[in-house]
Formats: sequence, C-alpha cells, structure tokens
Amino acid sequence: MDPNYTKIYINLFEGKQVKKVQQIGLGEGLTLKLSLSNGIFCKLGIHQNFETVKQLGFDNVEFNMKSIKKERDTDVYREQTALVSSGLKCLTLHSASLHIKDPIEIHQAVYYGKISLECAHALGAPLMTVHSNVSKKLPQNVRERCLNEIFNEEIKPFAKKLGIKLALENLSYTSTGFGKNVDQLEEVLGIIDYDGLGITFDLCHALETKQTNNLLEKYGKRVCNVHMANKAHKPFTEPKQELTTFLTCLYEYGYDGPITLELEHRTPIEEIAKSKTLFDRLLKKF
Repeated sequence: MDPNYTKIYINLFEGKQVKKVQQIGLGEGLTLKLSLSNGIFCKLGIHQNFETVKQLGFDNVEFNMKSIKKERDTDVYREQTALVSSGLKCLTLHSASLHIKDPIEIHQAVYYGKISLECAHALGAPLMTVHSNVSKKLPQNVRERCLNEIFNEEIKPFAKKLGIKLALENLSYTSTGFGKNVDQLEEVLGIIDYDGLGITFDLCHALETKQTNNLLEKYGKRVCNVHMANKAHKPFTEPKQELTTFLTCLYEYGYDGPITLELEHRTPIEEIAKSKTLFDRLLKKF
C-alpha cells in the first residue's frame, strides 16, 4: 500500500477536504463479512435472540457474553444448541469483561475470560475480542501485575490450547477500562503482546475519542475484527464521509474480516434493517 494514500484517507478524519480520496480505494477481490452483535438483544432468551438476528437477514453473528444473564460453565451447551438451530455462523465472540480496580479481583477477570473462551470454542468462533480488563485508575505497576497474571499466566495459554485468536479492542472515552488510545494500547501490548494477537477496531470508540487517525496508522495491518457504529453506537443508515473513508482505509490495508454492527440496545428494528441494507450495498464495492 502506498503510505501517501493512507495519509490522504486519514486526513479526512481531521476535517481536511481531499478530493483524491473519492477516486481511489474501491476495488474487488476481498470479502468483508457483515455480522451483527447479538448483544443488542441481550434481554431476549437465547433462542429468540438468535432468531431475531436471523429474521433481520443476517447470516453471521458476533456472540456477546452479556447475552448470558449469568455465566455458568454448562450454559455453553445451551448456546451451542441455539446457534445450530438458528443456522447462523458465529464469526467472533465478545468476551465478558471486568475492569478490575484491585488485584484481589484478578481471579474473577480470569474466570470471565476462560468461560468466554469456552463459549467461543463451543460456538465455533475462531476469534475473541477482549478488553485490557484493568481499570484506568490503577497505577502503572499494578496494571502491569494484573495484565501479566490475567493474560500471560491464564488467558493466553488457554486461548492457544483452544485454538482461538485474541483481539484487543480500543475502548471508549466513557469506559472505566484502560486502552482508549495508542499510548494506552501500547502499554498493554508491551506486556501481553504475542505473535498472532490482533486488534478489534471499534469505529464508534475511535470517533468519540478522536483517535481514528492514530489507531489506523499504528494498527491498520493488525485489525482482524471491526465493531461498526456511529458515535454513541448509533447505526449508520447513510454513507457518511467518515464511514466510506474508513472502509476505504480498511480496503487499502487488505482487510477481509468481519464488519460487525455493534449497536445501542434501544436501536429500533427498522434502523437495524436500514443499516444492514446500507452495508450490503457498500461492502459490494470493496
């Protein structure tokens, strides 16, 4: 990829009008896979949850662990049965997260991570999105200890055993967790990074934190999952410039993974359907 083109695309996120971006970036050969996070229907029973995703016309789903009202080890079999019955394909799973405020909570964060991995394995999801699992209020030395014990000692070996790829997500400015910008993510990756660890790029969070430029420049080639929504997790229902520019950047980086609509839980069904129609059309251009 020409790095000058990257700068042209990214400059649009900073409000600079560059007409050349409209002339390049569209092409053929990659297959972006549209998916819907089922977390939006977390108040429904799991069978109805999956059925609603299917009725909206989606073939793929990201399973969000908040769809499980209480994490019990044997529940993974219920979720597995419901998924098979729905005919959906689970492309990714969003781990249960706990942004721990004290090392005494490490064991709980480890449990959440491991039961999430068990669920991903049962659902056939090859990738699991994770947060740093540490509070932004912890001092650096305590963050390092917690990250080591949670990931290096527990979650990473278990994920490797199950054959599941981990992808660290950039967080929102309202999150209690650590990892909203490049500096914070670099600190986390400096402790837990390994060959194969990917990035889940959350466009909503990046737009809200005004970090789209920096995150793409640093991690564009590592993105393996995309959480797609406008600010406040509102759905895109028209091809706004920040959206088409972002998709163009992904294309130029060679991205061919999931585009997961991750929407606010009060989003009307009609708006979800409009967003799906938009992305069905847009993704054919890439």
